Amino acid sequence: MTAPSRDPLDAAIDEAIAARRVQDPLVGARIGAEEISRRLLKAMASERGVHVESLLAVCGALAGQACQVGVRARSRAAGRAELAGLHVVDTGDGGSCLVGEGLVQALFNDPTSTWGLAAGAAQQAGCTDLPDPTALWRQGIERLGQGDFGVPQVPDAHQPSPESLQALPSLWPALLPLAQRFCPEPVEWPILFGLVAQKAITMGREVIDPCLALRIVMDTAVANAMVVLPESQEMASGP
Repeated sequence: MTAPSRDPLDAAIDEAIAARRVQDPLVGARIGAEEISRRLLKAMASERGVHVESLLAVCGALAGQACQVGVRARSRAAGRAELAGLHVVDTGDGGSCLVGEGLVQALFNDPTSTWGLAAGAAQQAGCTDLPDPTALWRQGIERLGQGDFGVPQVPDAHQPSPESLQALPSLWPALLPLAQRFCPEPVEWPILFGLVAQKAITMGREVIDPCLALRIVMDTAVANAMVVLPESQEMASGP
């Protein structure tokens, strides 16, 4: 069977990105974030527009999942076991999650961490009371196995829709081919999806307090960084 031909414009864009990587290693992440943001906005739009809290939750969750994949990819690249430095925790409800310093690093401490990108956007939008990153991680751990695990700790009026949270398991595999196209190396995916979350906070600054927007992003990011992704969805490009 003959492989389908690529769109000439897509091919030209991919070639341009590859050529610019030498001078700008993050060019793929930035362009990919724009494309994924555009698709999310289109998919989540209704006759009333886009529900900002739901968009923020989705973007945070994707960033968290990307952090886990990035940590596992970094271990593989270094010749270590994929879960090196991570620990499987029984949540008490029949499930399990991952915790460990690698996730903390990707979420909060790396130069282009989810926290760094999201908090920077929130501050630029006017947030002057940033939450404590250590408390965000600790609260995520405390809610493992509970009914409100992954639900942002914000007032009811600013909760994402239940439908958006229920759709999260299907979003990662749906967007994975785009992530692979713009960032062939999985270690770049946390940056790509962190930029998507950053863009959502910036776009929503006229609709929701940026401090609340940041909390939605980080609560969903922390929770979804811990959720063990199905093996087929972890990194299709890996060996």
